[in-house]
Amino acid sequence: MLLNYFKIAFRNLTKNATYSLINIVGLALGMAVSALIFLFVMHELSYDRFHSNHQRIFRITGQAKIGENDLKLAAFPTAFGPAIKAGNAGVVDYVRLMQAHGKAVIKNPEKPTEMFFEEHFLYADSSIFKVFSFKLKEGNPDQALDKPNSVVISETIAEKYFGSDDPVGKTLIYDGGKILQVTGVAENTPSNSSLNFDFLVPIDAFPFLNGVDKAKWAAGGNFNTYLLLNSEKNVASVENTINKVEKEKRSIAEQTTYSLENLTTIHLGNNAKDPGNTKLIYIFAGIAVLILSLALFNYMSLTTARATVRAKEVGVRKVIGSGRKGLVQQFYAESVLVCILAFLLAFVLVEILRNSFYELLDLRIDISFLLSPTFLGFLATLFCITVLVAGSYPAMILSGFAPLDVLKGRFAGGQKGAGIRKMFMVFQFTVSIALIVCSLVVKNQVTYMQNKKLGLQKDQVLSIPLTENASRSLFTLRDEIAGQVGVQSASIASSGLFEGYNIWFLKSPGTMKDVSLVNYVTDEYFVKTLGLEWKIAPVPGTFKSRSHMFLNEVAVKELGIQKNPIGKTVPEMEEVAGVLKNFHFTSPQDGIKPMGLIVANDTTNFGKSFGSNGILYTRLDPRTDTKEKVKAIGEIFAKYYPEKPFEYYFLDDAFNKTFKTEIRMSKMFAVFTALAIFIAGMGLFGLVTFTAENRTKEIGIRKVLGASVAGIVALLSKDFVKLICISIIIALPVSRYFMDKWLQDFTYRIQISVWVYLFASIGTIAIAIITISFQSIKAALMNPVKSLRSE
Repeated sequence: MLLNYFKIAFRNLTKNATYSLINIVGLALGMAVSALIFLFVMHELSYDRFHSNHQRIFRITGQAKIGENDLKLAAFPTAFGPAIKAGNAGVVDYVRLMQAHGKAVIKNPEKPTEMFFEEHFLYADSSIFKVFSFKLKEGNPDQALDKPNSVVISETIAEKYFGSDDPVGKTLIYDGGKILQVTGVAENTPSNSSLNFDFLVPIDAFPFLNGVDKAKWAAGGNFNTYLLLNSEKNVASVENTINKVEKEKRSIAEQTTYSLENLTTIHLGNNAKDPGNTKLIYIFAGIAVLILSLALFNYMSLTTARATVRAKEVGVRKVIGSGRKGLVQQFYAESVLVCILAFLLAFVLVEILRNSFYELLDLRIDISFLLSPTFLGFLATLFCITVLVAGSYPAMILSGFAPLDVLKGRFAGGQKGAGIRKMFMVFQFTVSIALIVCSLVVKNQVTYMQNKKLGLQKDQVLSIPLTENASRSLFTLRDEIAGQVGVQSASIASSGLFEGYNIWFLKSPGTMKDVSLVNYVTDEYFVKTLGLEWKIAPVPGTFKSRSHMFLNEVAVKELGIQKNPIGKTVPEMEEVAGVLKNFHFTSPQDGIKPMGLIVANDTTNFGKSFGSNGILYTRLDPRTDTKEKVKAIGEIFAKYYPEKPFEYYFLDDAFNKTFKTEIRMSKMFAVFTALAIFIAGMGLFGLVTFTAENRTKEIGIRKVLGASVAGIVALLSKDFVKLICISIIIALPVSRYFMDKWLQDFTYRIQISVWVYLFASIGTIAIAIITISFQSIKAALMNPVKSLRSE
């Protein structure tokens, strides 16, 4: 019997190829897009759950109150972890971690001509392999980090430097002269791990690799501290103990509250690199459901609309004894067949689009996650939900026809479920219009931020990362580059704009309040190179000290020295020699913070001030050949630092990265909007086609009686246009509400223009009319003789 159902279903699909194609393609698109989006969502929600102890691993955080500033602390001194374990019976073990900032030059001494800038260095206690579930392919996890010069490398790094050779026991050279011995090879960290490393080194290696005093480092340190508890129920007890002990010591700040956060909440709750991540995944999940709903509604709408065609079949089946249960099974079999074909097509689409989707969202998802029971189970659930929802309503409607009404010709099948179909269409176009509005608003906000006046000139600025031991020739390198034809100026800064900064906490001499002051160490050419503007320009020769400082307007106000700031010396600061107009040095979303530029005129301590985050900025002449000039600068750099690879980026790229989440949203909304319109348009095309077929004789009679082609097109179009107008009325206020909420997160934001709503409305109506007209005109031009010919 089941085989018979599928045979009949297959015949119906091939007999009505147009409708079948619309149904299958629509469902396939909906399932493919939903699968891709939920792949991203599930991957984000799965972070760090691969650790066997994930429910018992917690990171220590602190909420500190320094003056009027609230700071969240996640890094603590070296002795913090051991002290907490010693004072808490509920703590099984601890591990201190530090993700190294910047890059280091690494080379294999057996291949001295090959060198690479590497990042992803992680300093850790040897207990990392006991607390976390990172696995070694080679080496002993109990001894791998015992020696200060040992290093555990990832599979990728092992292959990169040693090929197929066994790397254990071999050495790598770190930053020109420090020898690291490979003691293990770790499996590459999973894509859903918040802790990533290519080089894992013991925490005792920090003074050795970074040239700092071991005693001072032991007394200080700056480590994330993770605790493995014997039970997650002990969280409150451990927190109370930490707060009690540290309150007596007052080791961080006078008002600091400590708490524990579970490992699995860190990625979404405290992702400093991508603070919009949590909001983004829920937005995407909601859109995935909407896209799938559009496809399902399309299927149900078209299937019930064609009820007239199937009415006689149902009547005959009931007369010869078929029960409603059998008919439901028959129509469900058709839905299952359509869903199977759509699912197979969706699988092909996912494979074709997966890499492009990853690039669009800047993702890395391991194949192992795709093949995990969790994701495969989701796909099975998606298929079952699609079959259940797609088949239920049509099966109930079609199996409920009264046989006598059908066979006596009293059945108005075309009207069966008409109200539901109208609701489906209103929903589809409401979603489409709302997505158009959201897409335009997000794009306009991103464009506004990209084009906002920053108070500096970021275009044509080449940024070359520097390291601490580059300080010996910094000024000579800068001057030679600045002297090149096609280079307007060059300057050095302690850290990159739009990337990071140092911060001081000072007492305002005017108000005695605590003020947080961002600071950069620079040279005298920084203002010129970055195109900054003066509020109060310095007067050469009037400085009391060789080293001096320029403040921005916000800093002058916060420090309470608006009146005659020149020459003032704020505690722990340099002499104020000039005031700069406010400019953005972080994301525009953060506003403008108090900032000071410390101008250093010698190289003695300049390099030490920036560690591995220094930048050499070079402003290129817009008329120069950028590619050739970058090559020439690279050759100069290699002359001074032959042991280091030449790397660079442009300042405007660093600026654009500060709102990566918004750019990502803009791209995705554009894709989602196109898909929603396409799916809704397919459904509309199918319904118009069916309506034209169902009213063929009416159209023939009207043409015989003198109706024009335009009149017939208007007749077939007006009901659909009315529904689209209703969709517009619903979609505009809904989209306005959500976009207003979204824009509230921005310090600088656009006002939503009425043109956005007009464009969305007129554009949707135009697309709908084009879709309707294609089939309506075809029906209106049909020969009325053929239309009125008896069946």
